[in-house]
Amino acid sequence: MADNSSWRAACTGLPWRMIAARFFLLTAMGYGVDSMMTRQQTLVGVFAHPDDESFGPGGSMARYAAEGKQVHIIIATDGIAGSVEDPKHLITHDTLAQVRSRELSNAAVALGVTSIWSLPYRDSGMRNTPENLHPAALFQQPIDALVQQLAEYIRRLQPEVIVTHDPFGGYGHPDHIRLCETVTAAFHLVRSEAQRNGNGYPGPQKLYYTAFDKRVLKLIVKFMPLMGKDPTAIGRNKDINLVEISGWETPVHAEINIEPYLPQKEAASRAHASQYSGGPTFVRVLPSFIRRQFLINESFTRAYPAPNGAVEKDLFAGVV
Repeated sequence: MADNSSWRAACTGLPWRMIAARFFLLTAMGYGVDSMMTRQQTLVGVFAHPDDESFGPGGSMARYAAEGKQVHIIIATDGIAGSVEDPKHLITHDTLAQVRSRELSNAAVALGVTSIWSLPYRDSGMRNTPENLHPAALFQQPIDALVQQLAEYIRRLQPEVIVTHDPFGGYGHPDHIRLCETVTAAFHLVRSEAQRNGNGYPGPQKLYYTAFDKRVLKLIVKFMPLMGKDPTAIGRNKDINLVEISGWETPVHAEINIEPYLPQKEAASRAHASQYSGGPTFVRVLPSFIRRQFLINESFTRAYPAPNGAVEKDLFAGVV
């Protein structure tokens, strides 16, 4: 394992001997060492907080896991800066970070992913909050060190496809933005190394950012005042501005149908009980036929290779 990181089997309550056995099984299957076995296609999702893997592209994670792909999730922070409306979630744990770690394990089971990996960083909190300045916060870590750490995971897990946050951080979260920067740099670092070396793992082939069709978001912004909602102040803490976000360009180059996997996504989302409140409230203002289209598809921007004008229906399209 990488320094200062921990590996969680995608299973709740698994004894450590079994966890170790699963780790060595993954190693034997070719993650970081040569193997005689034919390796399955692999997707690695790199996200900032426990719940980002479920609330965001959870349907796609579940779909590819169900289709037989190896799906590994890397979570960069402990989520300790999240808000909790119901204090009952903290009764059995000393900190919110412990609660969210357990929730993440349960979500991994619901999604059916191969493994969850955690980096040892603190949640940096929303923009312009005191949490941004905590020395252990992801936002405070040296960028070069983060790039090298993420590159090591890529070398070990050997994905064809990598998914992470968009350059605007979804809703402007500093941790999402920092991960987009460092995952993108690590992606190209490993590719360039592979091209120079010319043997073994050829490097990742495709890089995607999570995306939201801004045409839909602009429609939501128009509908919200009619429903008595303020689009400039949503979320638990009223600190998300949909009007601002609707102006951020996140083109859709891939649209993945997840309708058969909505139950898995919902179960994984509900596993994050301390953070879950029934899904995005702003989506509920949409007419039912538009809302359904929003829910059954997950959208992505193709950061590499350059998009060709077509909207892909499979993140593994063209992978060799």
